[in-house]
Amino acid sequence: MKKATIKLLSFIICGAILFSGMFGAYAADSAFSQESYTNLVTFSDCQHIGPVAYNNFGRILRVMKNDGMPEPDALLVGGDYSLLLNDYATLGAIHLREHYASVYKDCDKDDIICVQGNHDMKIAAFYPTGMYDMGTYCLYIINEDDYPWRQGSDPANEEIVKSTAAAIEKSLNEMIDLGDRRPVILITHVPLHFTKRSSYGDDLYSSYIFNVINKAAQTLDIIFLFGHNHSGDYDDYIGGSVNFMAPGDTVLIPTPDKRGEDCYTEETLNFTYTNCGYIGFDLNHNTGTSVNVITLGAIRFFSDKLVFLKYSKDGLFRTDTVERKNTASTEDMGKNPTHITSQRNDEEFWAKEKSFLEPVISFIVRLFNLFYSFASSIGLG
Repeated sequence: MKKATIKLLSFIICGAILFSGMFGAYAADSAFSQESYTNLVTFSDCQHIGPVAYNNFGRILRVMKNDGMPEPDALLVGGDYSLLLNDYATLGAIHLREHYASVYKDCDKDDIICVQGNHDMKIAAFYPTGMYDMGTYCLYIINEDDYPWRQGSDPANEEIVKSTAAAIEKSLNEMIDLGDRRPVILITHVPLHFTKRSSYGDDLYSSYIFNVINKAAQTLDIIFLFGHNHSGDYDDYIGGSVNFMAPGDTVLIPTPDKRGEDCYTEETLNFTYTNCGYIGFDLNHNTGTSVNVITLGAIRFFSDKLVFLKYSKDGLFRTDTVERKNTASTEDMGKNPTHITSQRNDEEFWAKEKSFLEPVISFIVRLFNLFYSFASSIGLG
């Protein structure tokens, strides 16, 4: 009897050791097994009939958290929050805030930073276009009013884009002159690269912004995040709904003085160029070089590298790494990422909108989470 007991205990102990070893190997391979000093979440194009995209956001964010994602230092949203409701983006922004709070219970909902897209009228909650000091990095917001989509439809748009490019150049040059070598993230809705949309005037003048960024990126670690091309075959040739281009890759940039299917120049990137991740309307063609999947992005800062993740509802979808030009100092890594301290477009009106809408939308989000939990428990989630 004693021998049988000893054998059973030995079997249990060996099994436990084997299981813990397997679990340890899994943990070591996790996307979040290494501790980074800044963690950001990115996504765009919530536009969908009803709350589908916001629910997608909550579900995928929970997958990321369960995989080890710390509470994000910021969530950067690249525009288009509504498909109906007369482009009233406030409802979408509040939906995102409430889903965020349902996943990270003690979070600060103001960590969600929303940028204007072409489906969004100017609302109180948006921050003005410009550079913001975020502690461990600098964030440059470019709203759609300052970098419009159908640039070829109005001659005045060329001067708007030129003015935006000049302001970006001034901010980046100030960083370079001061010796500030923190990473810079530029987020906007409309991309820089050539697509079929460019042939009829979309992002026709993007070269003005591209040239400024690409020059500064010889010195700075720069990331450009975009949205917009979530449907059709606009981005099939760079990966479809999940794309990533690193410094050294070749990109097609529209020529500003003419339009057509071959009106572009080939340029070599000095910066990282990728979409935010699409969580709503997504209809890419799934060609041999593209994918069609709903994702959230994540950017993680390490002393010597920047790691880019894309997560779907099924888990980690893609990982990319860029070696930094400027290794982070101990002082940089010791900083706390900060909130935007500048005023929104209309703080007073935004406060009134939240006081009325957040309780209602919070109730709707709780109902969805209860339904999703129940559906998952019976194998339908």
